[in-house]
Amino acid sequence: MKKLLLVLSILISMVSLMAFSGGGHETNSTGGAPAGFAGDPFASSATCRSCHSGPTAATIAGIFTSNIPPAGYTTGSTYTITANFVRPGHIKFGFEATPQNASGTLLGTLAPVNANTQVIAPGRYITHTTAGTAGSGGKIWNFLWTAPAAGLGPVTFYGTFNATNNSGSDLGDSIFKSTLVVTENLASVNNYESTDFSLSTFPNPTSDILNVKFVVQERSSVEIDLFDSKGYNPGSLFSAAAMSGEVNQSFDISTYPKGIYFLRLNVEGNYALHKVVKM
Repeated sequence: MKKLLLVLSILISMVSLMAFSGGGHETNSTGGAPAGFAGDPFASSATCRSCHSGPTAATIAGIFTSNIPPAGYTTGSTYTITANFVRPGHIKFGFEATPQNASGTLLGTLAPVNANTQVIAPGRYITHTTAGTAGSGGKIWNFLWTAPAAGLGPVTFYGTFNATNNSGSDLGDSIFKSTLVVTENLASVNNYESTDFSLSTFPNPTSDILNVKFVVQERSSVEIDLFDSKGYNPGSLFSAAAMSGEVNQSFDISTYPKGIYFLRLNVEGNYALHKVVKM
């Protein structure tokens, strides 16, 4: 009897160990990946590799596609993002994705298209559901993304993808990373100002010196950036705390190529955007 109890105790211990070890991860993640494993800067580039054994997550280009026009996204518009993950010989799949900038700031809002995906943490990541894992040699997920406020520039969709053999363990799992960078269509943006402050730029057009004047209601953290017509930021012009009242700054942009630029004023997360012509 003692031997029987000992054997049962050992078996129970082995089952418990398997439930909390790598052998249970594949099953435990079928309802969706935990937040913070999309390979994004907000989560210090953590991927599904953190929970699943195997080689370092390889990068594959082209998993993400979208219906965002070549000219770029327009603020407030909603687009469909598609993740087409092909992995022959596998029958179960998972993913997690998030739209951020290089500093880890969430840009825009996410929403599911159907029951195959869900938004988590809160609103920062989108991942699979139990209904969205089955496939034969690959899996396609679609989700919606609504573009953020004007002047925020390029957005990177970070994603990690897991292809499993449905063995009930993480053995044989394959983890991959992919990104999609989309630019902003600033050419369609008119001058925009928050009601909390005012902004003026002069002379405009200019060939060398750009003067910027703005008024803030109280002491605030202020950033001034210049974006080209494709939404890329060639350099930050100003970042400091500003006292309440009128603030005047002058910037030498003589070395910038000729073209259309957009000056963005960021006061504590409130934005103003002015079109600037460089001659």
